[in-house]
Amino acid sequence: MTHHNHFVSKKYKGDLNMVKKKAIDPNTRKRKFFGQISYEYEKNADPKLKECDFKKSIDKRIKALCKHDEDVYYYIYHDKDKKEDGTPKCLHVHFVIIFKHAHSYQSVYKSLQISREENLEFVRSVIKACRYLTHRNERNMAEGKYPYNVDEVIQSPNGNYINSITGEIKNHNKEQSDDGSEVDEYCLDLSYQISSDGLLPLEAKKDLFEQFTQRTAQKAWNQNKRQFEENRLEYIQKEFERMSRGERNHNGIYIQGSGNSGKSFLARLIAEQHDRLGAHIPSINKKRFDLGSGYKGQKTMIINEFDASCGMSYRELFQILEPNSANQLSSRFKDAYIINDLTIMTNSESYFDWVDAWFPKKREYHQLMRRIRYILKMYHDDYNKLNIELWYYNSIRDLKEKAKLQFQKIKVWKLEPITKDSEDELTLIAQELLAEIQNNHINSKQTKKVAVKSTDQSDSNDNPKNLED
Repeated sequence: MTHHNHFVSKKYKGDLNMVKKKAIDPNTRKRKFFGQISYEYEKNADPKLKECDFKKSIDKRIKALCKHDEDVYYYIYHDKDKKEDGTPKCLHVHFVIIFKHAHSYQSVYKSLQISREENLEFVRSVIKACRYLTHRNERNMAEGKYPYNVDEVIQSPNGNYINSITGEIKNHNKEQSDDGSEVDEYCLDLSYQISSDGLLPLEAKKDLFEQFTQRTAQKAWNQNKRQFEENRLEYIQKEFERMSRGERNHNGIYIQGSGNSGKSFLARLIAEQHDRLGAHIPSINKKRFDLGSGYKGQKTMIINEFDASCGMSYRELFQILEPNSANQLSSRFKDAYIINDLTIMTNSESYFDWVDAWFPKKREYHQLMRRIRYILKMYHDDYNKLNIELWYYNSIRDLKEKAKLQFQKIKVWKLEPITKDSEDELTLIAQELLAEIQNNHINSKQTKKVAVKSTDQSDSNDNPKNLED
């Protein structure tokens, strides 16, 4: 395996902060759209275009697009907006359209002759979109934007702008989502996604509030919250049963470093990059180790300052870290279905000292090391640079005492000492580490077929003795 040095420079911080907007699929079909059209843009294409003709053209386009009797539209011409420097903005129109049937993004874009993708988007909250037309939301008022009158809004014959900005409708059960589902049917689909696909209850709640008015969404959430939580437990149990059949694909990472090296900081960032739920951090002390308390189905578990003094046997440790299957750990954990596929342990001890402490008699090095194949060693060098070394255990068979010689240094990062501004650089390292684990997982079947190289030919620069402090 090749030894790479990675020096994280300041330019990466800029790269990380550049938020790439996800490209919109032009064929995506939705019912609710919000956008704007600029008079200045169209006048550049047609210098003779007058404001009155621009408005007539907008009226014609919107009405031609909203052909169904139940299509709803609202639009308003903004001619009193100001730029940041206080100069007037050019005339433009903002619109909200709620179709009876879903339309593709491309068809709406072309029919309304939108100038660029940034000027047309799908509506998540009809109330917020409608309030923006007259600058009636809190943010617009706080920014001092000009408040337009409600009677300046042009609406379809079946529209009711006042009700749309207050969320009042006559029959909430008849509201429809973007795909045409009424709220009860939509909640059933969310229940299925939670129990089968791992959707989180709070994600379901957010989805409800994006698809329906505030009053309808709140009512649906109140009625279905307990069911959604039960669906989540069903998902966790299903995942546990799947992993118990040999589909866990678990990885272990040991992070060693002194108290000011940032190992807990890095562990948290790895967890956040690995799973949207972040990490489960169980309570641990010398007398009590409670793995399952407070567990919410996180895919990452972080055990800080964890060592053999916790009272757990190494056999129990093997079960927690088993790569291929999830196991019922012991009677004290019988009610907790643990479905994590990544466990991160942090400690100030060197890895080999930590390993030795688990085996007062029989040394089962390979059985532990094949469960914790990744080691991150964090330390400051003579120039006060933070060095982060990634080591990998590459043995696929038990070599007894020689197991300690099967670690190879595969990456090195050098950083400035950890501060509150180090998150971007450490996030990049977390991403690279997870990519390395993913690549190793993909190639694991091929790797197992390759004979283990003789440890006598180890590169002196990658000597596993360097893992020891």
